[in-house]
Amino acid sequence: MATSGRVIGVGSGADSGVETGADVGADSAGLGAPHCSVPLTTPRLSHDQAHDLSVVFKALAHPTRVQLMNLLVSSPFAACVYDIQVAMGMPQSTISHHLKQLVGAGLLHRQQRGSWAYYSVDRDAMRRLGTVIDLDGVPPQPLSPQAQCDPPVDSTEDL
Repeated sequence: MATSGRVIGVGSGADSGVETGADVGADSAGLGAPHCSVPLTTPRLSHDQAHDLSVVFKALAHPTRVQLMNLLVSSPFAACVYDIQVAMGMPQSTISHHLKQLVGAGLLHRQQRGSWAYYSVDRDAMRRLGTVIDLDGVPPQPLSPQAQCDPPVDSTEDL
């Protein structure tokens, strides 16, 4: 964890000359916020929206399901499970399992026609998914003026 080059000790900052963990990063005005603190806006998603979308992201947390979505998004028509199986080169049971997960997450529509099931992308679900990573009109994120006051660190350390 980065501590802006300050030493964390066990003594109190006032009498030992060493800052305690509570003092680390506090601004010089004594407001209690670290000097690197930048006010952030509230999240654009409500807690309920974030929860619903997390279910979708969980469904996409498997490479086969990502490949299936990619395959179906690029298809001009709803695809039957046989054609999906042939295109993916996997057993029908594996394809059916992953398609069921994607339907359950609301990413795909399933329509039974005779003995075949046809799958198509739920475009509204894809639009909602896109709201999480929508960068339209969002400028690049430079360091804040407060962060630029800190000296750069040579090593690349995971936070």
